[in-house]
Amino acid sequence: MLFNSYGFMLVFLPLCTIGWFACAKYGRTRLGNLFLLALSVWFYAANDLRGTIVLLLSALINWSIGRKLTQTPRKPLLILGLLLNLGTLGVLKYTNFVLETFSSLTGTELGAVSFLLPLGISFFTFQQVSYLIDAYQGKATNYALDEYALFVSFFPYVMSGPIAFHSEIIPQLRDPERRKLNWENLARGLTLISYGMAKKVLLADTLGSAVNVAWNDVYGLTSSTALVAMLAYTFQLYFDFSGYCDIATGVAKMIGIDLPRNFNSPYRSCSITAFWGTWHMTMTRFFTRYLYIPLGGSRRGFVRTCINTLIVFAVSGLWHGASWTFIAWGGLHGLALMFAKIRDRYTDKRFPKPLGWLCTFGFVNVAWVFFRAPNFEAVRVFFSHLLSGVWMHLPYSIYSCFMTTEVKVVNQVLGLQSQTLGLIATIFFLVLALVLSLLPRNALDRTLGTSFRPSGIQLTVSSILLVWSILSFTGISTFLYFNF
Repeated sequence: MLFNSYGFMLVFLPLCTIGWFACAKYGRTRLGNLFLLALSVWFYAANDLRGTIVLLLSALINWSIGRKLTQTPRKPLLILGLLLNLGTLGVLKYTNFVLETFSSLTGTELGAVSFLLPLGISFFTFQQVSYLIDAYQGKATNYALDEYALFVSFFPYVMSGPIAFHSEIIPQLRDPERRKLNWENLARGLTLISYGMAKKVLLADTLGSAVNVAWNDVYGLTSSTALVAMLAYTFQLYFDFSGYCDIATGVAKMIGIDLPRNFNSPYRSCSITAFWGTWHMTMTRFFTRYLYIPLGGSRRGFVRTCINTLIVFAVSGLWHGASWTFIAWGGLHGLALMFAKIRDRYTDKRFPKPLGWLCTFGFVNVAWVFFRAPNFEAVRVFFSHLLSGVWMHLPYSIYSCFMTTEVKVVNQVLGLQSQTLGLIATIFFLVLALVLSLLPRNALDRTLGTSFRPSGIQLTVSSILLVWSILSFTGISTFLYFNF
């Protein structure tokens, strides 16, 4: 079951909302927790049945260790908890990466090992690591098992984030005011869901179909197709991740829970530093708090600060995926931030905002190629074709991806030839994606801010987007961050 599915929108979400508030109305606080926990487990199991065992066992073990740490904060127990969490993550996610790297370095043939890799393991592992550290430092209290299990498995974020802290979620679950039916929260939540669905279903999936076609035949690319593929992937990631964040935040808001912000229009950034203040914000927050600062942060001299930055972003790349291309992607961003720190240290000069935006956006585009490529050979081939100067017409396999049903309906009036229509549709989607990522007010600001006022126009727009998206569920696809 995915957010962008009939089962979720027509059955799961109404059942969740009605059941949660019904339990609260009759004063059944713990029953409400158990009800929401059961739904969260159902949601997770519908996507990864076998991984559910790992999720629940992980929650039980960490809850037990956390309780002992809050009572007697012993460092060996904390180390044991961290080793169990990070060791499990390392074995399940990175064993084959280590074996493959060892084989390539030594020439020894080592076969891959088949492991169960639960969905979202990187997310729920980091949440529990933060809980154990906070418990050791006296920043956590004893939680009931149902509270803690719900915090770990809460369905809006369990598989793709944001990485929430126990101190952000559990106090809200304990607040009786948040369990009262709030029509404004329902309006805010449904509005966010409609925006998020439109971003995912109508934009990201359309762009993603062209990206997949291009990368499935990377040796057959021209400069034209490589450029379209690079831009399409840049915008696919944006609207896929932004859409997920909107939906997750909206779903939680409907039942009175506020999630930490994870996305804030990053493609408007005029520097790489600003970009990382707005992209996957909870991941950046986690690595800053639990890796960068323990390494010394910026307190041990400028050189050490630069080294710490590189380490954090290399680890960030590895966290996203068990591949050297992900590490290279993280390393590129680490180097870019290091150079930004050097520039800030030795000069007061700043790029004009338009030039700063162009350099940042261009760099992010180039770096995303490493993020998408299966290996370095594919990266090399992609850039060699991008820079080859072969500017040919787009092939049908690419431009047909943008000839959606809606485009074909419009063409019943225009009567354009297939190639012309495909080129116009391709340009239209790329320009639309650029405009929407830069100009409109952020959906979270517009919906969650104090200026939000439900209106007839807003209701009409939200309803159209939501119905349009639901009618487009025939090509259901997973969110990209499910892979990480």
